[in-house]
Amino acid sequence: MSPDLPTVILLGAYVVLGTLIAMPSLAALHGRRRSRECSEFAGALVEFASTVRREGRCLTIDDEFLRRARKLGVPELMSFEYLCELPHPDPVVLADAAQRLALRLKRRVAFARKMLARTTSGRRRAALAAAAPAFALLLLGASGVVLPFGAFMMLMLLEALGCWLLWQLARVEV
Repeated sequence: MSPDLPTVILLGAYVVLGTLIAMPSLAALHGRRRSRECSEFAGALVEFASTVRREGRCLTIDDEFLRRARKLGVPELMSFEYLCELPHPDPVVLADAAQRLALRLKRRVAFARKMLARTTSGRRRAALAAAAPAFALLLLGASGVVLPFGAFMMLMLLEALGCWLLWQLARVEV
């Protein structure tokens, strides 16, 4: 026995709607992971700076270390990389540059974490509000009430628009 077309469309709409509702939470999860990686990179920069100061000479930077940093997309990294590529950089200047970059990253991470914490409850409430009409449609469908297809599609389009707006507003770009 194969399901009829309206049931397949309804199930597909629920899957799309569930994905749209989950997008802000997934974006926040990505932001937390990126924040953790930036924090680890800042710690490694502080360690590098202290090693350069302690030894009093310029050290070469590991390519894996720079690859990780490039993946993070830190805009201030370009000047630090330029300084590292100079033929004979002053160790004090190199250590200071690494320290300043680490401080900038730590401040950026702290701000991003604060913003994520402040938007968490709003994202949760918005996800519940976005899920309420879909849940009501499920209850109506279980009780035998069927919405006209045009009204159902209009509701799904409005839900999708609301979820997209929620995703746009909940993204924290630092």
